[in-house]
Amino acid sequence: MGIRCNVTQAPAGIMGFDTTDRLHTVTARQYYNQGYRFCVRYIARDDKSEYDDLNESEAQAIVDSGMALSVVQHPLAAGWSPSAQLGQIFGRSAAANAGAAGLPARMNIWLDLEGVKAGTPDTDVIDYCNAWFSEVESVGYVSGVYIGASPGLSADQLYWSIKTRHYWKGGSDAEAGVPDDIPHRGYQLVQYIHYPGTPQEFDSNVTKTDAFGGGVLWAAGPALVA
Repeated sequence: MGIRCNVTQAPAGIMGFDTTDRLHTVTARQYYNQGYRFCVRYIARDDKSEYDDLNESEAQAIVDSGMALSVVQHPLAAGWSPSAQLGQIFGRSAAANAGAAGLPARMNIWLDLEGVKAGTPDTDVIDYCNAWFSEVESVGYVSGVYIGASPGLSADQLYWSIKTRHYWKGGSDAEAGVPDDIPHRGYQLVQYIHYPGTPQEFDSNVTKTDAFGGGVLWAAGPALVA
């Protein structure tokens, strides 16, 4: 049936957060009352997820709280090796799990690109990304990429070689391989990691409008305000 929401483009300067913890009606409203206006939740890449990933009732609770909702697929542990076949498998899973959570077409589903094994050929990373994008877009979602530490591609390759128009900057820095900016286009979402490596670690995010007027496409209710 799907959740009750609208798919809209995020305005610039909206603050939100991403979390692996499941929210419900009360906790979602608590985050809203703290000033957060969107949440990025996780979906699985296979049936072995160790997390409580997004489901339809949670998705509806988030949107009903007044926050917008976006989703990203869990990454593999650092040191993994991408391929076109793996991108097809994980992309298909991302599309299926987004659909199972009641998420509407035309919103962003994010690929988490990080932890690529050192020395991996650029073409393998590119083929992985483009296969993943193709799968989620084949059922009406819009691809996006989160760029975390060790993405395996340069800034130019991220712009010219992978087939997405939506970029999310991870909280790591350029020394970890995260470009300060995406050439020509720029980022639409920027992550900040608070208290890294501690039990209090928390990821906040801020929306941006890129150089071409693009922004995050998310699920939101009519109550969303800046």
